[in-house]
Amino acid sequence: MDDSKKFKTPQEEIDYWRQQAEQFKQDLEETREELEEFQISSRELECELEAQLEQLESKNKDLLSETSKLGSENSSLKVKIWIYFNYFL
Repeated sequence: MDDSKKFKTPQEEIDYWRQQAEQFKQDLEETREELEEFQISSRELECELEAQLEQLESKNKDLLSETSKLGSENSSLKVKIWIYFNYFL
């Protein structure tokens, strides 16, 4: 913005500043609309990510449980194999 602008008449200066004010008002409205759109899309994305996180946490819990079960099963089979080789061979 050029504050040192020279005007020929007071009305010309009034018109210039009125136009500047209208432009700022329009820019403000556009920025507000963009902010609102951003906030809406951010909330939607947050909900999607929360749902994905819940699914992944549940799957992780299931996999940890399965890992523990398989670890116990593995240990049991090792003992059975050790017994078999030591007593039957």
